[in-house]
Amino acid sequence: MSSERSAARLREQAMEALRQSTTMLQVASNLLDAGNRAEAVRLKDEARAKRYASVCLTRKANTLESVRSRVQETRDTMSH
Repeated sequence: MSSERSAARLREQAMEALRQSTTMLQVASNLLDAGNRAEAVRLKDEARAKRYASVCLTRKANTLESVRSRVQETRDTMSH
């Protein structure tokens, strides 16, 4: 798999984790409104972990794209 496709896949995974986190936070808010504080806190913590995973996946995608860019620059320089 090319680094470009790998970076795109990582970004897709990051967006999915972010969507899941957002949904979890909405549910946690509803639980809090319903008086279920313990479950709301648990779900909020799980959402925070998903957001952290999203940030990590995005960072990995950025690193892959940066490496790919440097490799391409090196190839371009060597071909001249």
